[in-house]
Amino acid sequence: MASDRGRLSDPYERLAELAEVELGLVQDGRWDELASLAAEREALIEGLPQVPPAPALESLERAAALQQRVSAELARSIALAREGLKRLDAGRRAAHGYAPPVAQRPRLVDSAG
Repeated sequence: MASDRGRLSDPYERLAELAEVELGLVQDGRWDELASLAAEREALIEGLPQVPPAPALESLERAAALQQRVSAELARSIALAREGLKRLDAGRRAAHGYAPPVAQRPRLVDSAG
């Protein structure tokens, strides 16, 4: 039990855990929750020493691998969103082409003053 307690308080292991959570959020499209997670990660990183201890290597490597997956998922999601926006824009332009012309209304107020 003591080893579990030490592991839970390990900031490097926490970085890896945050990367796992972030990957899940991105895969589920839960974008609003990413901002608070990023804030927690930034605060955690700010408290770390510039040179990590040797035992942190495994956690850091796992966090880095997960972060690569997060980046790939984000890039995929952005590409899908961009494609959806292009289709929406094309559909709007096509629908606009079918709209009847709008007639100019005569002015009801004298603009000469």
